[in-house]
Amino acid sequence: MITNKVKKVVKKEKTVNYRDISVPEEGGIKFTKFTEEYENVMGPSIASYEGVISWYTPSLIAISPDGDQVAYTAKKDNKTNIYIKNTKGGRSTIQRTFRDQVLDMSFSGDGKYIIFTEKVNEDYDILQINSTQGAAIQQISATSYRESSPIYSPSGDYIFYTQGEYSSATQSYNYYLWSIERKSYLKTQYSAGFNPAISPKDKNLVIVCRNNKESGRGEIYSINLDSGQETLILSRPEMGFSSPSIHPNGKIIAVVGTTLGTTKRKENLDIYTINTDGTDLTQLTFHPGHDVSPVWGPDGKEIYFSCQRGNENGSWDIWKMDYKRN
Repeated sequence: MITNKVKKVVKKEKTVNYRDISVPEEGGIKFTKFTEEYENVMGPSIASYEGVISWYTPSLIAISPDGDQVAYTAKKDNKTNIYIKNTKGGRSTIQRTFRDQVLDMSFSGDGKYIIFTEKVNEDYDILQINSTQGAAIQQISATSYRESSPIYSPSGDYIFYTQGEYSSATQSYNYYLWSIERKSYLKTQYSAGFNPAISPKDKNLVIVCRNNKESGRGEIYSINLDSGQETLILSRPEMGFSSPSIHPNGKIIAVVGTTLGTTKRKENLDIYTINTDGTDLTQLTFHPGHDVSPVWGPDGKEIYFSCQRGNENGSWDIWKMDYKRN
């Protein structure tokens, strides 16, 4: 499992009020809800052990290129599959993947396909399905490694993904950025990293997340596939970051980050933005529930995300928030 870790500062457990739709710090932001609790939307696995919080970082939702559909994972009859709902409202429909545990997904640039990760026991593989017809499944990867968080290149010619390789020396997984050429199925390994995001303005610029080797905190890097140049974009003491999503203008990244605990609230996951040059880190959400999986709408004026807010018990739902850059 891909996880991101960061040390806790506040150890005392605090009660979380999930009922609020927003909190005062989020004033001026319009939030729109797309799902209901009975739809059993799945959130990431989040755990805390010996003062360390960890979570599954690949995006659990996807937006179609035209912005008309939101895809997400939900559980029914003990099976987790892909569901699709119109962003203008209405009932959700299940994609007939006939799988037991779908973890994450992404739309192709033309909207015709959805690529997703399936977990079977401890094996993670990548598959592809038609976004409207379903049923016919194409296996993209089937190895002994953990492959996940797949995305299409802007041209659609390549699939980028994360490959996790177990290290017996450290008894943990190392994660690397790979691609598959869709016609030839030629595979290429680039560098360390997970949760790839490709710039819509520069096909050679990929944003990835890496865990700091000493602290375990997630950091955000950019990689130029042509030159091989790697640049650290985002790293903060006592905070971890993951799940980058690049704005349509190619200049802003939305990420998940840890908000440190205080005397009034416990540490949780929130959504932040930062420029691709590493400037202007801005916290967007402040709700005490977790906010994860940010994905930009096609016009860059809204961010879709999965969160625990607006209900009694912290169930996960899909929401949208308006985005206005200052």
